Amino acid sequence: MKGQSQVVGFTIITLIMLSITSIVFLWGQPLIERSSEFNEIDKVENQMIKLNKAITQVAYDKSQKTINFKIDSGSLIWEKKNRLNYYSNSNLPYSSGEKILIEGSLTGIDNTTATSPCYNTTINGSVGDDDSYCLYKQGTNFQLYYPVLNDSSGKCFSIRLIPGRNAGASAGDHEIELKYNQTNTVVESSLDNGCTTIYKPEIIFNIK
Repeated sequence: MKGQSQVVGFTIITLIMLSITSIVFLWGQPLIERSSEFNEIDKVENQMIKLNKAITQVAYDKSQKTINFKIDSGSLIWEKKNRLNYYSNSNLPYSSGEKILIEGSLTGIDNTTATSPCYNTTINGSVGDDDSYCLYKQGTNFQLYYPVLNDSSGKCFSIRLIPGRNAGASAGDHEIELKYNQTNTVVESSLDNGCTTIYKPEIIFNIK
């Protein structure tokens, strides 16, 4: 009888431990997955910062550069001559919402979004006061935007992106080629916000 009761006791303890382990696993697994997705978004943010630095360097130096860009889940897409978008496939509980400025200018007397070329794309920034780029985060998605800047003589400046053979990519390890093409002076009413003279260093954007 004593031996039998020990076996029963051991069995009950084992079942309790298995139940506790199962509960902890079921409760903790979503947290682990969510933590992994947060880490993924942080990595994308760092890569977008790196990409922007490479683009601005190539524009100013009139040079060329190749950088590595890894996409775990999502897509990097050229949208317009002044925009690049990263769309995430993350399952985090937010995928839209207010735009958050990660890098770029937020200037103006009252320091509000209405006076910033990063938040109000219908106005131009100022050379020497505003940055030539804006990096947004909106939920789990990102956007690189290159606003128009005016100098003191009324001339305008803006970085422009020209698609190469491939201007979009999904999951995988990629190389992004950036190459200075020319400085375009043609005014485009849809992008150049009323400028009469504008200098646009064009960067060919190609994903391998």
